[in-house]
Amino acid sequence: MRALLPTAALLLAIAGAIFLRAHDLGNRPLHNDEAVNATKLAALWDKGEYKYDPHEYHGPSLHYFSLPILKLSSAINSAGGASVPASQPQRLVSSVAPPNFSDTQLRIVTVAFGVGLILLLLLLKDGLGHSATAWAALFLAVSPAMVFYSRYFIHEMLLVFFSLLTLVAGWRYSRSRKLIWAIITGAGVGLMSATKETFVLTLAAMIGALFAERMWNRRQQSIAPQTNKTKPAIRTSHIASALTAGGVVWMLFFTSFFTNSAGPSDSLATYLPWLNRAGGASPHIHPWNFYFERLLWFHPAKSPVWTELTIFLLAIMGAIAGFVGNRERVTYPGLTRFLTFYTVALTGLYTLISYKTPWCALNFWLGVILLAGIGATALVKSFRNKLARALLTGLIGVGVLHLALQAWLLSHKFAADLRNPHVYAQTSPHERELVERVKAIALVAPEGFATTVKVISPESYWPLPWSLRDFKHVGWFEEMPADAFAPIVLVSAKLNATLDDKSNKAWIMTGYYELRPNVFLELYVERALWEKFVATLPRAEE
Repeated sequence: MRALLPTAALLLAIAGAIFLRAHDLGNRPLHNDEAVNATKLAALWDKGEYKYDPHEYHGPSLHYFSLPILKLSSAINSAGGASVPASQPQRLVSSVAPPNFSDTQLRIVTVAFGVGLILLLLLLKDGLGHSATAWAALFLAVSPAMVFYSRYFIHEMLLVFFSLLTLVAGWRYSRSRKLIWAIITGAGVGLMSATKETFVLTLAAMIGALFAERMWNRRQQSIAPQTNKTKPAIRTSHIASALTAGGVVWMLFFTSFFTNSAGPSDSLATYLPWLNRAGGASPHIHPWNFYFERLLWFHPAKSPVWTELTIFLLAIMGAIAGFVGNRERVTYPGLTRFLTFYTVALTGLYTLISYKTPWCALNFWLGVILLAGIGATALVKSFRNKLARALLTGLIGVGVLHLALQAWLLSHKFAADLRNPHVYAQTSPHERELVERVKAIALVAPEGFATTVKVISPESYWPLPWSLRDFKHVGWFEEMPADAFAPIVLVSAKLNATLDDKSNKAWIMTGYYELRPNVFLELYVERALWEKFVATLPRAEE
């Protein structure tokens, strides 16, 4: 019976993770980054084109792993015309039709990797212990940060998954010295590198943690010599195999499977622009406590308190147990200490770097969650009384339910709300209203989706290039062009365009829409086209 409880908890965690991550995936408009990724994926899907950009957009793994999932979905047809900004924003562009991906279809890949994290834990079960694995699985399933960004079509969840894959494979190799695990470890690092440039921070933390744990063991041996059985030495051939596996994966992805010879060198050159941003040349510069504020205690006005303090406090207990606990409470103290060194090092690196976006916290939060699983088990086992253990287990269970409730609210009611700690430069729900209105107007125009649209904004106009992909002719401008008029015009409110006055009311300003926080667009429509559209509306909308 005792062995069945962790198994039941694992199954519950998997079911809960799927439900929280997959339910109503399309309820939030695409973030700017999601739309950019969608555009690059469309080019790969429709024309087989992908080329790594060392200045933007991160690695290729997100796009290539999306392909098989999309092939299993209904994303097999192309929509009308695509509209992708030209390299020179002042030029009118006409593009080839991309696939008609829905927001939900795009996000399935990150849902899959988010759930996959829990499955990987099964390979750590002998190191964490059955109970700690079950608790860690539950925390992974309901962590609001993990849930929210599993519903996000960006690279971070894949990076976290491949990081855990590398840790798990490394652990399995340390236990068995089998060649296959050395190869998987190397491939895991290769996949990390093919996902996001910040993988170097995770890799540095792993190496540092290995060194720190070895130093700790040497110190303990000098204080109290032990007679532990010596493990077989690591073979040079295994190291070579791991490096080869990582190199092959790196080469395959960055050459876009041998179609882009410059990709590997670009993957190295990328660190110059990224170091520049990390040093402060970016709008994403935040203070050292940015991540902790959003994870541990976020309480804006007229909002619930958002907190994952339960996980954090249990993680502290788990870390302590790795140093002072015994085998009765901690299954494998050496692994716990490694996770502690790793998590502290990675947290420190992300905290010290001025460049911060909230999803980056997932990388060190994974380690915190694993330690929380160990901490929950160690805390319960510290009580010998069965009733006390049951009550404490129930109390931690309440904490799990509280986290699950937060994850649900943040993913639904507060999915695009600024009171959500994980909402960051999020596209406003009004963007969808704007796009629907523009499409509805185009439907009554003689040219339909071939109607010319001009978008004029000195600020980023994403995700509109993706949202307006059905239009064949869209002009993108960062400043007012000499001729700003077209049948449909979207203009940043900051430009004070007054196209209605300048055209003597031949154009009508028909709406004012929020694109992102503090970014507003005015919709101007040629008067004759607008009157034709209004004639199709029910009287209540006129």
